[in-house]
Formats: sequence, structure tokens, C-alpha cells
Amino acid sequence: MYAWVNPPPEFLEREIALFPNWLVWHLLISPRLEIDQTNVHNLGNDIYQVDLVVQNTGWLPTYITQKALDKKLVKGCICEIQLPDSVTLITGKLREELGQLEGRAYKPSYPTRRQSDPTQDRAKVEWVVRGPAGSKVQLLARHERAGVVRAEIILA
Repeated sequence: MYAWVNPPPEFLEREIALFPNWLVWHLLISPRLEIDQTNVHNLGNDIYQVDLVVQNTGWLPTYITQKALDKKLVKGCICEIQLPDSVTLITGKLREELGQLEGRAYKPSYPTRRQSDPTQDRAKVEWVVRGPAGSKVQLLARHERAGVVRAEIILA
């Protein structure tokens, strides 16, 4: 019975040795959420526009498989802004849902004359806040399959 579910003992070590490379390969192609850029624009009168651009730098899209996307098994990327008591939100929501981000799989590595760069692997969120200069604002982006990234910006 042993040989029906497992390789014969003399081949077992060789079969097991294949799995670490296979697992590392899966890790390397997985979606990976990163912050592409953050910006603060002073609009005057202690009002600031805060921009956050997130990007999936992984090979696979954040939904990983088309079936997961079709069946709506995966939530999209969520971005949040965390404000100190001295800062108030004027426009935007504290929690923004951005949807799925594409990966690099099957995409050209650079734009050509026939293909532009559609940036489906990136998404941007904008908030307008009011608060004193020097206030620290926390930004967070997360996706259940692509990870969590954080940034701290200073209103200036």
C-alpha cells in the first residue's frame, strides 16, 4: 500500500527535493502590493491634497486566477487614511476600495507604438484634509493576497 500513495523509499528524497524550488517559484510569482508614490500638495489655508499610488509588482494579478475573479472570491485592494485628532477629512473616504490590480504576466515590458501602458497594475487614491502643518498622517494599503504596505506623510 505504501507505493500507491508515496514514491518508493529509494526515490523519496529526490521527490521531496523538488518541492522547495516549486514553493519558492510560487512565492516569486505571487502578487505583491507596493507603494509607488505618495504626494502632499499644499492647497493653502491648512488644506492639503494627499495622493497615494499603489502598485502590484508581482507577476500574477491580485485575484491570481480568472475563476476567483469570476466567482468574486477575492476582495479588492483597500486603502485607508488614518488621521490624528487635529486633522479632518474634507473629501474622500477614510477607507477606499480600489478593486483588483493586474500583474506583469503576459504584459509587454515597455510601451510600443501599438500598445500603450494602461497601468492596470496601479491605482490612485486622493484625499483632501485640513490640519496644521507638520501633522503626521498614516496611509495603509492592503490586499488579502498581495500583502499590506504602510506610509507616513507629513503635511507641509
